[in-house]
Amino acid sequence: MEWVPNTHQPQRILIVHLKVPDKTNEITAVPTLLRALEPAGCIVTTDAMGGQKKIAREIIEAAADYVLALKGNHETAREEA
Repeated sequence: MEWVPNTHQPQRILIVHLKVPDKTNEITAVPTLLRALEPAGCIVTTDAMGGQKKIAREIIEAAADYVLALKGNHETAREEA
């Protein structure tokens, strides 16, 4: 896991890059990453691949807030948002 703190911003932004194992994708890696970061009190963002109910639930359980991108095929979630 590579953590790249952006020290040029007063907002204390942390950009994390995590190589996922072969034959898997970031959907399975995001929960592991969240537990390692302990994001309580932070805002977590992710791209459309990370816009999953399980990931949103993990973020909430970590006492954090989130901004998730949704693809067009997530009609119900888009309507609820």
